[in-house]
Amino acid sequence: MNLILQRFSDNGKSTLGLLFHKEGKKFLNYTLEDEFREVKVKGETRIPAGYYELKIRKEDTPLTVKHRESYGAWFKYHIEVTNVPNFQGIYIHAGNTDAHTDGCLLVGNSQNNHMTTQGNPLVSSIDGTRRVYELVYPHLEAGKKAWIEIRDEVKIYQ
Repeated sequence: MNLILQRFSDNGKSTLGLLFHKEGKKFLNYTLEDEFREVKVKGETRIPAGYYELKIRKEDTPLTVKHRESYGAWFKYHIEVTNVPNFQGIYIHAGNTDAHTDGCLLVGNSQNNHMTTQGNPLVSSIDGTRRVYELVYPHLEAGKKAWIEIRDEVKIYQ
Protein backbone atom coordinates (compact mmCIF):
# COMPACT_ATOMS: atom_id res chain seq x y z
CA MET A 1 0.00 0.00 0.00
CA ASN A 2 1.32 3.41 -0.96
CA LEU A 3 0.10 6.81 0.17
CA ILE A 4 1.10 10.17 -1.28
CA LEU A 5 1.11 13.36 0.79
CA GLN A 6 1.19 16.41 -1.48
CA ARG A 7 1.88 19.59 0.45
CA PHE A 8 0.40 22.73 -1.05
CA SER A 9 0.71 25.59 1.44
CA ASP A 10 3.13 26.67 4.19
CA ASN A 11 2.34 29.94 5.93
CA GLY A 12 5.45 29.94 8.13
CA LYS A 13 3.56 28.45 11.09
CA SER A 14 2.00 25.30 9.60
CA THR A 15 1.77 23.27 6.40
CA LEU A 16 -1.37 22.06 4.66
CA GLY A 17 -1.50 19.03 2.37
CA LEU A 18 -3.62 16.43 0.61
CA LEU A 19 -3.29 12.69 1.31
CA PHE A 20 -4.00 10.18 -1.46
CA HIS A 21 -4.18 6.38 -1.72
CA LYS A 22 -1.89 5.82 -4.71
CA GLU A 23 -3.22 2.45 -5.88
CA GLY A 24 -6.85 3.46 -5.42
CA LYS A 25 -6.13 6.85 -7.01
CA LYS A 26 -8.35 8.31 -4.32
CA PHE A 27 -8.26 11.35 -2.04
CA LEU A 28 -8.23 10.28 1.62
CA ASN A 29 -7.74 13.26 3.88
CA TYR A 30 -6.44 16.76 4.35
CA THR A 31 -3.25 17.02 6.39
CA LEU A 32 -1.71 19.54 8.76
CA GLU A 33 1.92 19.62 9.83
CA ASP A 34 4.35 22.05 11.41
CA GLU A 35 6.15 24.50 9.14
CA PHE A 36 9.31 23.96 7.07
CA ARG A 37 12.60 24.85 8.78
CA GLU A 38 16.14 24.56 7.46
CA VAL A 39 17.30 23.52 10.94
CA LYS A 40 15.08 21.13 12.90
CA VAL A 41 13.44 22.39 16.08
CA LYS A 42 11.98 19.60 18.22
CA GLY A 43 8.18 19.50 17.94
CA GLU A 44 8.12 22.51 15.58
CA THR A 45 9.39 21.19 12.24
CA ARG A 46 7.62 19.23 9.53
CA ILE A 47 8.85 15.89 8.20
CA PRO A 48 11.35 16.24 5.32
CA ALA A 49 10.04 15.28 1.88
CA GLY A 50 10.82 11.65 1.15
CA TYR A 51 9.60 8.06 1.11
CA TYR A 52 8.91 6.45 4.49
CA GLU A 53 7.60 3.13 5.75
CA LEU A 54 4.52 3.14 7.97
CA LYS A 55 4.35 0.73 10.91
CA ILE A 56 2.13 0.14 13.91
CA ARG A 57 4.04 1.20 17.01
CA LYS A 58 2.83 -1.27 19.62
CA GLU A 59 3.95 0.71 22.63
CA ASP A 60 1.88 2.40 25.31
CA THR A 61 3.46 5.85 25.13
CA PRO A 62 1.75 8.68 27.05
CA LEU A 63 0.36 9.98 23.72
CA THR A 64 -0.94 6.53 22.78
CA VAL A 65 -2.71 6.15 26.12
CA LYS A 66 -4.17 9.66 25.85
CA HIS A 67 -5.49 8.99 22.33
CA ARG A 68 -6.87 5.59 23.27
CA GLU A 69 -8.86 7.23 26.09
CA SER A 70 -10.06 10.02 23.76
CA TYR A 71 -10.87 7.98 20.65
CA GLY A 72 -12.45 4.93 22.23
CA ALA A 73 -12.35 1.24 21.33
CA TRP A 74 -11.37 1.61 17.66
CA PHE A 75 -7.92 3.06 18.52
CA LYS A 76 -5.24 0.59 19.64
CA TYR A 77 -1.83 2.01 18.72
CA HIS A 78 -0.40 4.75 16.56
CA ILE A 79 0.65 4.40 12.96
CA GLU A 80 4.26 5.60 12.92
CA VAL A 81 6.17 7.22 10.06
CA THR A 82 9.53 5.46 10.42
CA ASN A 83 13.16 6.28 9.58
CA VAL A 84 12.62 10.04 9.35
CA PRO A 85 16.03 11.77 9.60
CA ASN A 86 16.47 13.62 12.92
CA PHE A 87 12.93 12.69 14.03
CA GLN A 88 11.51 9.96 16.29
CA GLY A 89 7.96 9.07 17.33
CA ILE A 90 6.31 10.63 14.29
CA TYR A 91 2.69 9.49 14.14
CA ILE A 92 -0.32 9.91 11.91
CA HIS A 93 -3.19 11.03 14.15
CA ALA A 94 -6.16 13.32 14.53
CA GLY A 95 -5.80 16.87 15.75
CA ASN A 96 -6.96 20.36 14.88
CA THR A 97 -4.12 22.91 14.78
CA ASP A 98 -0.34 23.00 14.58
CA ALA A 99 -0.35 23.09 18.40
CA HIS A 100 -1.44 19.41 18.22
CA THR A 101 1.23 18.25 15.75
CA ASP A 102 4.46 18.18 17.80
CA GLY A 103 6.14 17.18 14.53
CA CYS A 104 3.48 14.59 13.65
CA LEU A 105 1.15 14.37 10.68
CA LEU A 106 -2.46 15.31 11.46
CA VAL A 107 -5.28 14.06 9.22
CA GLY A 108 -8.79 15.43 8.82
CA ASN A 109 -11.98 15.59 6.76
CA SER A 110 -11.96 19.35 6.29
CA GLN A 111 -9.55 22.26 6.56
CA ASN A 112 -9.35 26.02 6.40
CA ASN A 113 -6.57 27.68 4.51
CA HIS A 114 -4.64 29.75 7.06
CA MET A 115 -7.70 31.56 8.42
CA THR A 116 -7.03 34.63 10.53
CA THR A 117 -8.77 34.57 13.90
CA GLN A 118 -8.91 37.15 16.68
CA GLY A 119 -5.53 37.40 18.35
CA ASN A 120 -4.10 34.50 16.34
CA PRO A 121 -3.32 35.36 12.72
CA LEU A 122 -2.71 32.71 10.08
CA VAL A 123 -4.14 29.75 11.98
CA SER A 124 -4.64 26.58 9.99
CA SER A 125 -6.94 23.87 11.23
CA ILE A 126 -8.42 20.55 10.20
CA ASP A 127 -11.25 18.38 11.47
CA GLY A 128 -10.21 14.89 12.67
CA THR A 129 -11.04 11.57 11.05
CA ARG A 130 -10.53 7.82 11.23
CA ARG A 131 -10.45 7.25 7.46
CA VAL A 132 -6.67 6.65 7.29
CA TYR A 133 -6.84 4.26 10.23
CA GLU A 134 -9.71 2.33 8.68
CA LEU A 135 -7.65 1.82 5.50
CA VAL A 136 -4.06 1.48 6.73
CA TYR A 137 -4.32 -0.11 10.19
CA PRO A 138 -5.92 -3.43 9.12
CA HIS A 139 -3.41 -3.64 6.25
CA LEU A 140 -0.46 -3.25 8.65
CA GLU A 141 -2.03 -5.48 11.31
CA ALA A 142 -2.24 -8.27 8.69
CA GLY A 143 1.55 -8.09 8.33
CA LYS A 144 1.56 -6.20 5.02
CA LYS A 145 3.75 -3.19 4.18
CA ALA A 146 2.64 0.42 3.73
CA TRP A 147 4.61 3.46 2.59
CA ILE A 148 4.07 7.20 2.39
CA GLU A 149 5.71 9.49 -0.14
CA ILE A 150 5.83 13.07 1.12
CA ARG A 151 6.12 15.72 -1.60
CA ASP A 152 6.90 19.38 -1.02
CA GLU A 153 4.90 22.22 -2.56
CA VAL A 154 7.20 22.71 -5.54
CA LYS A 155 6.51 19.21 -6.89
CA ILE A 156 2.94 20.19 -7.76
CA TYR A 157 4.26 22.00 -10.81
CA GLN A 158 7.07 19.61 -11.82
